[in-house]
Amino acid sequence: MPEELQKDPLTRGQFLYMGAVGTMMGLALTVPPAFFIMDPALKATIFNRSDIPHVWREIGSIFEVPSGEATAFRVTFPQKQTYDSGGPNSRVGSLTETALASWHDGKIPDLVKKRSEGATFSKSEVRTLEKNINVMSNACTHMGCPVRWDSVHHQIVCPCHGGIYTINGMHVGGPPPHGLWRYVFRIREDGIIEVRHKWVQGTPWIV
Repeated sequence: MPEELQKDPLTRGQFLYMGAVGTMMGLALTVPPAFFIMDPALKATIFNRSDIPHVWREIGSIFEVPSGEATAFRVTFPQKQTYDSGGPNSRVGSLTETALASWHDGKIPDLVKKRSEGATFSKSEVRTLEKNINVMSNACTHMGCPVRWDSVHHQIVCPCHGGIYTINGMHVGGPPPHGLWRYVFRIREDGIIEVRHKWVQGTPWIV
């Protein structure tokens, strides 16, 4: 009788089988929800995709970019809802960002000095303008805080952790690992600057 009470009702094989079944059930219940929640981050970091279409958006005119400083422009992009299934009732929201624009080394090209707002530029002149202007994200490359132009020290600074950038967006001080992200942009023949929600290198914190 005592021997029968001490006998294990489960064999080792049965115990391992139940453990394997429990593990599979746990994975089946947790992995799909985890992928659903992480989907936006996976698309942005691994597949370089975003819920924001790559449409062109106007931010302002080159005549609004002054000499010797970086100017902030607000830009709004359409945004598909992150967890939208894409059905007939799908909704489109919006995302507003700030772009910083400055002339290279803060110097306005003679091509612009000789014109006034409303003037038109040839294709070759547009290419020259595009080579001489910076169109950057205002998200610090350290932790994404919004940077701003410091007119006293003539630098772009981050108020959160002291990141410092030149007027061209190059990193010169503080913890940021590199310079500011640069928008893919174009200049129209009428001098209007347009950007897409896409960057020349890397991806900002806010995608």
